Amino acid sequence: MSLKDQLIIPVYLNEKTVLDMLAIIEDGFSMVSEVSSSNQNSSTTDLKLGGGLSTKAILDKLLKIQIDTNFEKEKSNNTTAETKSEKVHTNVSLLSKFRSELINNQLLSCTAESDLDISKIKTGDFIELEGELQKNPMIDLMEKFIDVFRMSDIFAEKPTLGNKKATSNQKSSDNAVVKQMKSFLDELTHSGTVDFILENPKGTLVLSTQEQYLANDNISEIIGGRFKILGKVIKICKTSEESINLLRKTSLYLLDKKSLDEFLQLFNADELKQFNLPNIKFEISGPSAIVIPVAIYA
Repeated sequence: MSLKDQLIIPVYLNEKTVLDMLAIIEDGFSMVSEVSSSNQNSSTTDLKLGGGLSTKAILDKLLKIQIDTNFEKEKSNNTTAETKSEKVHTNVSLLSKFRSELINNQLLSCTAESDLDISKIKTGDFIELEGELQKNPMIDLMEKFIDVFRMSDIFAEKPTLGNKKATSNQKSSDNAVVKQMKSFLDELTHSGTVDFILENPKGTLVLSTQEQYLANDNISEIIGGRFKILGKVIKICKTSEESINLLRKTSLYLLDKKSLDEFLQLFNADELKQFNLPNIKFEISGPSAIVIPVAIYA
């Protein structure tokens, strides 16, 4: 795998799962390793002794002999310098290492470079896919519906004197609807998890993400961009007769289809068509799969 493929920037990362998987693969591992290096420096010292020995005292009357003595010694010193440093992994470098292990050991049933074929994957498989993520259609619908009422309130004209009561009653009615929608939205998100949808010509993936692992706790980091997703498959619907319920994590899951259809008719009102609200969808038909993402990255 090239260095370019290893240099990844995650916008979603489940660090705990990455650590657990690497510990299993390597039968335990150390996040910090000590690296020692040594350098030998050799130096030579010249020692020169200079001095004079005179025979004056002895042979002063006969001759004077001046002797200059030079003493040279070569001393070689070997100095060993040892350097110790700590090699530390970050969460992202461990993710890159984990991904490399999956690729090298051929543990990915589907890679970003290949086409998704849900008929060929099994529950429990690790897969990697690339695409543009969309927010859970139900959450997207509720948020935009609330925004519509908020914006209409901002741009609403001030009522004339005779219409103030009627306007007040209408506003109270709208506020009641918004309150109901907010309660519905809270029910969809209270578990701390958010579904993202990745559509593919050969199947649709529902990514069950945990908000705590989002970069900067910000969902908007993901919407609109094209990312790779590394995750584990936990459910597969191979035919169109099977489906994934987007309300499965909420108490709304207890409602039957008829009750839900009646509730969703509210969003088909003619006065709301001008706001381009997203299509109403609370089920994803097969072929589809639910994936628990380990990481979402660029």
